[in-house]
Amino acid sequence: MPEPVRSAYLRASAAAVASIVADYRASAGIDVTHDRADQDAGSQPATPVTVVQQDWGARLGHDAAEVWHAWAPDLGHRLTGAGHFMAEEAPGEITGAIRGLLLR
Repeated sequence: MPEPVRSAYLRASAAAVASIVADYRASAGIDVTHDRADQDAGSQPATPVTVVQQDWGARLGHDAAEVWHAWAPDLGHRLTGAGHFMAEEAPGEITGAIRGLLLR
């Protein structure tokens, strides 16, 4: 990410840093516990789910569709060449994925 873009991103998100960090912590902790309990109970999302997976993960053998399909039967799966900042790196592609999800 070019430095001017990174700086603008950091300035715009400064107030949200605590929330972002809390979200990451939850993802690695209590969210896993809650997800396992939901899966053990047979719970499934009542809405469609779309997973946008980085193509390098697929090339390494990680199949996000397989992981998610066991839990979300109405699953859309897309590969992207974008990196960690998908929405910034491929806005049209990610917007298309969101629009497609909303139309399902």
